[in-house]
Amino acid sequence: MSGTGTATSQQETRRGRATAKGQPPANQGNKDGGSSAEQSNVAQAVTENLSAFLDEKFARFESTLDSIATRLEDNTKRITEAESRVSQTEDKVAELHNKIAALEKTVQSLSERAEDAENRSRRDNIRIIGLKEGAEGRQPVKFFQTWLPKLLEIETKHGVVKIDRAHRTLGPLKPNRARPVLIKLHNYSDRSTILAAAKKKDRLTYEGSDLFITQDLSVKVRDARRAYNDVCGQLIQRGVRFVMRYPANLCFNLNGSDHSFNSAQDAQTYLNGLD
Repeated sequence: MSGTGTATSQQETRRGRATAKGQPPANQGNKDGGSSAEQSNVAQAVTENLSAFLDEKFARFESTLDSIATRLEDNTKRITEAESRVSQTEDKVAELHNKIAALEKTVQSLSERAEDAENRSRRDNIRIIGLKEGAEGRQPVKFFQTWLPKLLEIETKHGVVKIDRAHRTLGPLKPNRARPVLIKLHNYSDRSTILAAAKKKDRLTYEGSDLFITQDLSVKVRDARRAYNDVCGQLIQRGVRFVMRYPANLCFNLNGSDHSFNSAQDAQTYLNGLD
């Protein structure tokens, strides 16, 4: 009986040991459970901190974007206003240019009218170039009234031409260079007669000096005609007769064709093309 009890007790002991070997110790299970809770708490804290950090960064980023958007809007508004002012300025500049062009046109028209009026006022005048200083004496009107008909061999009433005024052009005396003489004739017909007679003469001289008698024109017209000097010299060398019409229009016939030029440069270009 006692033997049977002892065996039974040994079997229970073996079963308890086997059961103990298959189960973990009570302390080990508590230790693992505490580690998982700590990790969960740490992860939650990290997540919360990261979320707060990102929220702050996104808030700052949104604030920066709003500030940039506001500045862009302000700059766009300023640019629009500046473009509007530039457009208005361009319109004013264009208007000013139109006014200047109109004024230039008016000035040009007035200048041409003044030039024409000046030359009309000189239509009864002639200009004598090359006459020695003092040759006319102290009474130039009386001198030229008889001197011109004799020099040009023209017939006039009582051998004189009626002259209103006669004087040297203004300006300082220059050595070996006489100032031109301006003569205002009383009758326009006498001017035409004198110029025609002077043109027929191959050469006019007086007291050893060569003379030239031309119509009196404004400085602008004289300069425009003087620009043809080289062209006229070339025409003379070619034996071509030419006429200078008012105000500065060169006319001649060459190779059977009539030519007319309002510009010395155009006339020179034409002659260069013949060579």
